Amino acid sequence: MIRRWVAFVLLGVLATEGWAEIRLFIVDSGKPEGASELVVVESERNEGSKVVLQQSNGTKREVPKESILARLPSAPGPGEVLTREAAAKAISDLLEAKTKVPVLEKVLQEEVEKWKACLDKLPSAEDPGALAKAEAAFAEAFSRAMPKAHDPKNDYSMEEIRQQIKALEALKKEFPNREPEIDRGMEPWRMEETERLAGKKKFEGRWLTPEEWEKEKGAREKAAREGFLKKIQLPEVSSVLIGQGILLAGVAMAAGALLLGVSFLFHGAMEIFKHRAWWKGAAWLVAGGLMMGLLGVAAELGLSFPEPLAITGNGNPAPLEEFLWQQIGNHQPFPEEIHVSDVDLNAWWQKRLRFAPLAVTELLVVSTDGWRVQFLEGGLKLDREGRILGRRLLLRHELTLSRAEKGEEIYRVEATLGKLPLPPALVLSTWEAWMQDLARVGGIFPGGNKERVGRLEKGAVVLTQKAKTQGG
Repeated sequence: MIRRWVAFVLLGVLATEGWAEIRLFIVDSGKPEGASELVVVESERNEGSKVVLQQSNGTKREVPKESILARLPSAPGPGEVLTREAAAKAISDLLEAKTKVPVLEKVLQEEVEKWKACLDKLPSAEDPGALAKAEAAFAEAFSRAMPKAHDPKNDYSMEEIRQQIKALEALKKEFPNREPEIDRGMEPWRMEETERLAGKKKFEGRWLTPEEWEKEKGAREKAAREGFLKKIQLPEVSSVLIGQGILLAGVAMAAGALLLGVSFLFHGAMEIFKHRAWWKGAAWLVAGGLMMGLLGVAAELGLSFPEPLAITGNGNPAPLEEFLWQQIGNHQPFPEEIHVSDVDLNAWWQKRLRFAPLAVTELLVVSTDGWRVQFLEGGLKLDREGRILGRRLLLRHELTLSRAEKGEEIYRVEATLGKLPLPPALVLSTWEAWMQDLARVGGIFPGGNKERVGRLEKGAVVLTQKAKTQGG
């Protein structure tokens, strides 16, 4: 049997003359050995008994009409619209040619597989299973191309818009028969691109010209500010003013002092009335009386209220609300210096502070629901009113701030419960607990960890930026 050879060249669609469809020609070369070849042809032109073939490699070839054994369709390229009938006929023609020209079986089978892949994407309406499978494949591909549906109120960047359009254009090439559906999904993205190129900006789903944008700038900022301040919340702070451990220790000490005083009085009475030891009994009675008197004075001082803080005027939380908006909402840098008055700070605390609910185990504690501060020249007073069993108590801390010759800050803190001075250990523990809560509240500000107390003035505190350390 005479050997045959095969030449197969592939190139994109380019119509120059005649029909503009790439086709596969099986051509008898006419050589003595009787070889046949498969040629990729872009166009053909009849010239008498011969045909001029424009090959995909750019060359022209003139062959006799009788040497063309078959004209076969080439697999469709990206974006070409195809029907099931055309795909089925192409497969049938290729299979028929494969039986007539066995030497080209491998090459023609590759073409058959390409057409089968196209046919799988074009299920018949008479085959519900295949149709559902094709719909699922298209839905999956569409969700990959556009993971999130277009949101008219979202402000997309030009890069996001063009990436989405590019993905949908690629999907059209993969599913050319679904082009109308893909175009409908692409339409809002095209509009986004058009409006962007026209220099417009989007606000709440509306496209505004630069002039309209400037006119509504104030209204936009006001709406954004109101929405932000309505939504933002400070971290919760502890509502425990005096813990149950400290409170139980205090109650135990008071009960011990009471029992001791009663014991002294009882011994004094026994010495006088039973043993007739007047001087000894009198000593016991005096000691018991002093013990009971001291206990009564301590209770009276602890339950009384000192003079109220000397704060005049009604505070306005608006300056601190504006600072909150500028710092967190507008991401403005922390200023080098900021003045905060005590009346405004108290009003802001009253509006913004959130106290955490007591734990189930915190049964015997003094709880608080508010802070009040008064700034003094080089110091401050902090009042926190508490309640226990319906009884009001007031814990007051007084801070005095001074600086050493080397610039070191020296703090002195004292505290009273009502008018009763507290021991240093209790003073420091309650003060440190409040400082932790204060740091938690200040931590909401992006630059909160960069500020320090610059100075304390009468009625105001001045916060400044911390000095930068070397290398930092």
